Amino acid sequence: MRPDPQTPAAAWLDLVLGSACAGCGRPGAGVCRACRSGLPSAGEARPSPAPPGLGRCWASGEYEGVLAHAVVAHKERGRTSFAPFLGDRLALAVAAALDGCGAPGGARVVLVPVPSRPGVVRARGDDPLARVVRVAAARLRREGRDVRVQAVLRSRRGVVDQAGLGVAARAANLAGSMTCPSPRLRRLARLGPVLVVLCDDVMTTGATLAEAGRALRAVGVRPQASAVVAAVARRSVGGAEQAKQGRRAPM
Repeated sequence: MRPDPQTPAAAWLDLVLGSACAGCGRPGAGVCRACRSGLPSAGEARPSPAPPGLGRCWASGEYEGVLAHAVVAHKERGRTSFAPFLGDRLALAVAAALDGCGAPGGARVVLVPVPSRPGVVRARGDDPLARVVRVAAARLRREGRDVRVQAVLRSRRGVVDQAGLGVAARAANLAGSMTCPSPRLRRLARLGPVLVVLCDDVMTTGATLAEAGRALRAVGVRPQASAVVAAVARRSVGGAEQAKQGRRAPM
């Protein structure tokens, strides 16, 4: 497993790899203050066309520029120094989602990360999304919210890499691919009344979040909303799919 991003071992690893700001490229860990200041506020995002069953989703920005560079560096290249930045951005999206849905200020919130494909975490020796969601939860707790993380979903075998697939192909690939095992559901039930927010790093077509929502509803859990670090600007024009992508979007 890779070291946690806040440990000396992780800092040493980024020093050896030559960490640089994802925005301006200046030497340093994560994203510099100047590049952070230019990022937008979190807002509601929805792909067009949206897959059936996709609930309301909030993103901290579009999947381009600084956000795209940081997601790819963290997820695909193991640059753990970007985890605090990505976690902070996800926390903004979660907070916007809760406010947008009218959630009570003192509500107990559970962040549920979408599961990775079987074998991906094992092959990487790492779970980048889980790290980002934990950072987001810690940020929200510091702000006074009652937030915790529960990885209640599991991905079944047979799912292929989503990269390069269109809307219909992504939906077909993910249909019925997630489940909520009974032991994990019982752990969630023991928390009592909670607001569940699904979390992911990037929303492209919305198929992953739609399937995650279906899997939770199948066991009686209704997600309040979804939150992502970034959303691909996607629209349908004259029946043809168009996507604006700053970098290759992960699954």
